[in-house]
Amino acid sequence: MAETPQDLRRDRLEATRAGYDVVVVGGGVNGCGIAWDAALRGLRVLLVEKGDIGSGTSSWSSKMIHGGLKYLEKYDVGLVRESLREREWLLKAAPHLVKELRFIIPFYKNNAHSDAILALGMVAYDILSFDKSLKRFNLMNRAQILNREPGLNPEGLTGGAVYSDGQVNYAERMTWEVAEAAKGAGAEVLTHVRALKLNREGGKVTGVVVRDEIDGTEFTVPTRFVVNAAGPWIDLVWQNNDELKLPRMNGGTKGTHLVVDPFPGAPKDAFYYESVDARPMMVIPWMGRYLLGSTDIRFDDDLDMAAATQDEFDYILSETNKVLPGAHLTMDDVHYSFTGVRPLPYADEASDVSDITRRHDIRQHAGIDGLYTLVGGKLTTFRQVGEDVVDLLAKRMHIKRKSVTHSLCLPGGGRSDLAQQRRELNRFDLPAHILDRLADLYGTRAADLAQFIVNSDERRQVIHQDFGLTVGEVEWAITREDAYRLSDVIARRTMIGVENDLGVSALDAIADVCTRVLGWSNERREAEVAAYRHYITRFTPWKEAQA
Repeated sequence: MAETPQDLRRDRLEATRAGYDVVVVGGGVNGCGIAWDAALRGLRVLLVEKGDIGSGTSSWSSKMIHGGLKYLEKYDVGLVRESLREREWLLKAAPHLVKELRFIIPFYKNNAHSDAILALGMVAYDILSFDKSLKRFNLMNRAQILNREPGLNPEGLTGGAVYSDGQVNYAERMTWEVAEAAKGAGAEVLTHVRALKLNREGGKVTGVVVRDEIDGTEFTVPTRFVVNAAGPWIDLVWQNNDELKLPRMNGGTKGTHLVVDPFPGAPKDAFYYESVDARPMMVIPWMGRYLLGSTDIRFDDDLDMAAATQDEFDYILSETNKVLPGAHLTMDDVHYSFTGVRPLPYADEASDVSDITRRHDIRQHAGIDGLYTLVGGKLTTFRQVGEDVVDLLAKRMHIKRKSVTHSLCLPGGGRSDLAQQRRELNRFDLPAHILDRLADLYGTRAADLAQFIVNSDERRQVIHQDFGLTVGEVEWAITREDAYRLSDVIARRTMIGVENDLGVSALDAIADVCTRVLGWSNERREAEVAAYRHYITRFTPWKEAQA
């Protein structure tokens, strides 16, 4: 009898007892970037993630690969340059996922910054991105910007600017590709495995006790180094290890976005504008819809169920309606919201959240030789984060090999001729909208997936016609992409979970495929469906309140 994906997973878990040079805790984009760089430099690497790859903050951003225009206000030129450089790398490394997006900044009389300062900021941003492949910025007078975006509020409008940044429609898929790159370089990546305890001898790290969150098994993994890259969860990883006496390091703030359909006056390009309290707000075209947001609020509650409050809904809708007065958006227009918690360094409660640095910081801990904690880290700069962390490890291990990730592509990248890739997929006997979606999600790997689907009549079966989801793609997620939970398949592999109904219309059909391929019992199937339905309550809290 052939081994199931779950059987193979158990074998991989058992093999970890042999030990590693470094264990990375946290499967967000930064943890995956660290594992990738470390494996490429010859380290034996294990990454463990208590949930799924990209299931935390990496999934819940503005979907932007940006150069950090707002960081210029804090005069953090170094961070802006780093972000712009990494943006350019990602546009080439993953062109199927990361694409150019034009932004408009309207200039208003009541803005905190004058037109001259805003224009100067655009010039500085352009100079710092001297190696960019994106379009340059342009300044516009009042008539020009209203001609381009007639839905814009004309009251107090003096002009504006248009510039380019990067957008990643599916940050979840990008994070998974970084994990795949790490695996391809030799790292072991295990999801639904929680780090519980740090083992030490003589003040030096010797291992990590971990638990399989699926079957509850605990075991010890020997290692010389541990990197805590759990994002806003960094303070919770060792919460049962009081003897470590670690200080509070995370001071994350939550950012909420709303998802709405196109509305009256909706812009053709993205909007980046100043709200009534002078914080930056955005209206971003996304997958035929719009993202509105975001907020920036201190957060100390349950990180796994962070959700929008009514105050946030009111704030975002009000600010959008001010800048685009024809929109008349209400709660009835919101399909769902999502909230991510930024992994920022802890700061005094009296400080302004906008003043907290967005730079990453790699901390070593006195008396705990071999433990490192990553504080901060952004979606755009994960590759540089990985290089910086592994530089420290390489120095400790006397490894002279330098980082090479800047010269590599992600697994689905490597080709910039996206139109040609789409044409090549036409040889597969599948509907055009399915092939187009596979090209956008999987890049150069789309052909392998399409072949996998057409090789079986059962895999050709369409689960969701409008979205274009087949049985074969669900099987691929399980057998080729380590999807072990229903939420893994729906929310972070096939991406049907970010549709307006959060994937509920395909829930039972996907659960049936998972049950067959993973060998679930009826009880396990029901538990997975119930768990997914509970999971998505965080995205529609107002509906739960009304129920």
